[in-house]
Amino acid sequence: MRSQFAVLLGNEIRKATRRKLPYFGFLVVALLCAIVYFVAGQLSTAATANAWGYTAFSMEIVFNDLGPIFIIVFSAMSLAEETGSGTIRAALAAPVQRWELYAAKAVVGLLHTAVLSAVALACSLVMAGIHYRFGAVGDTYGVVYPRAQVLQAFALGYGLSWIPLGAMTMYGLFLSTVVRSPGAAVAVGIGMFFLIEFTKHLVGLDPFLFTRYLEYSWLVLQQIAQGMDYHWQPEVWKMAGLSGAYAIALFVAGLVIFVRQDLNK
Repeated sequence: MRSQFAVLLGNEIRKATRRKLPYFGFLVVALLCAIVYFVAGQLSTAATANAWGYTAFSMEIVFNDLGPIFIIVFSAMSLAEETGSGTIRAALAAPVQRWELYAAKAVVGLLHTAVLSAVALACSLVMAGIHYRFGAVGDTYGVVYPRAQVLQAFALGYGLSWIPLGAMTMYGLFLSTVVRSPGAAVAVGIGMFFLIEFTKHLVGLDPFLFTRYLEYSWLVLQQIAQGMDYHWQPEVWKMAGLSGAYAIALFVAGLVIFVRQDLNK
């Protein structure tokens, strides 16, 4: 049977663009960037150093607070919305494989996460450009990091920030296969996320959770913006390995559950 993945992916993208939820998330992220602009000086010295520092600080705030919530909500509803209402049976009545539908949902979830991150970055850059300069980073003794080096570091950090965000997307999608009600899937996803975040230091789980790296790239970039010494390695390999392992494990677990699920109940 010919693969229908491309057709399913196109359908999922069209459905996502017709939903109001993603656009609401983009709007809230933009508003948060604007709020950070007005209070940045009161919260962090890195945010007032230069445009680089403000941008990194703004992105850290967004993806340490509201960003993960919108990622979880979107991905947790993707399958649960259809399995809960029963419309998933009509989709699977066509000659398609379940793994293809699940893979299409995963790709759309990752695309949503990438667009959300891009919107946050664009808003942060615009706000930064209002009051600060994207120039070389220096101190009283001269230039510490040339503009080209800082720009290269920011491009790298931005790309690296997608790795734990991708794992967060797979976390929401996994819950979407386990919990069939969209409201319950969202509640469980957000509730577990905050429960883990509030207790991970108390029970010593922090070194084993990918969520500890949600703000990693932006903290390193704040150090660069202040002209401080910075090192991506070896921590970046731990971040990539741990987040990648979670993403793969959650994707495979969700896929196995979805393929074996009795959707007629």
